[in-house]
Amino acid sequence: MKSSKQHIKSLKGLLLILFISVSPFIAIAQEGSLSELIEQARAVGIEQEKLNDLQTRAQTNGISNADLMAIIKPAVSMAEQNLPYGMIFDKAFEGISKRVASVQMQPVLNSIAESSAEAAQIVDPWMIRPEIDRMLARSGTGLDRGAFRNDMIKAGSKGLINNFDRDVLESTFELVAVSSAMAHASPSGIFTAINILSDLPTAAKEPTQSARMVLNALEGGFNASELQKLPGVMSMAERKSQLPAQAVAIGFTQLLQEGLPASQILNNLFNGDIGGGPPGNIIPGLNRGIPGMVEI
Repeated sequence: MKSSKQHIKSLKGLLLILFISVSPFIAIAQEGSLSELIEQARAVGIEQEKLNDLQTRAQTNGISNADLMAIIKPAVSMAEQNLPYGMIFDKAFEGISKRVASVQMQPVLNSIAESSAEAAQIVDPWMIRPEIDRMLARSGTGLDRGAFRNDMIKAGSKGLINNFDRDVLESTFELVAVSSAMAHASPSGIFTAINILSDLPTAAKEPTQSARMVLNALEGGFNASELQKLPGVMSMAERKSQLPAQAVAIGFTQLLQEGLPASQILNNLFNGDIGGGPPGNIIPGLNRGIPGMVEI
């Protein structure tokens, strides 16, 4: 029995010595893997400055090499597909600053990479349309084709991440291209129109209605700044009018049809006036089909 215990004790000691001996080599191997990934990232065009910044923040916040590699890999994948990989770094920097655990960040980063690839399938065929060429040539903003493509992929990716209907998103791109808005809309206005789709109160239940709203707004002369305010003022109109979001959307369309300027429409919505009357006023006939509302 004593001999057996001594044997076990000796074996534990041997294993401890072996672990201490090989630990430096394990660390070197991990460092080598990180170094190889960083070299791959540089090879596909990712700026050294971004990589240095990420490494510095990771070291400061105690993020392991394995977790750092999991952050970098989606960016490499996006760069290899000519996708706007800066989104990965932006989200990673945000997560690190908020002390979000690496294990929680990784699914989000992977989702950005996947949704961006899916959005590019919509955006790339759309970008070669002659209407887009004419709009970019007319805008005179100095925005090049590549930058606009990346912006539109970001907007599409946001919608997909927020579960906006893929088919509706794709049809919205097509409808925008052939709409009258293309004669006057700016690249920033078109980007914002797509970017706010999933922010609208009607987005989850009525994606088609939401798409029609932003298209109508573009055609009605809303610029990027005015479009950016639309989700917020719609939510405010919903609260102040005590009507469902779908009713507010119908009221918005009516205000557009009346030819009111964007600033007045936004002001009316903010004040809960969606029917041309006092706050809470019901558009004639709007009560039809709204659950819980009795027609008078």
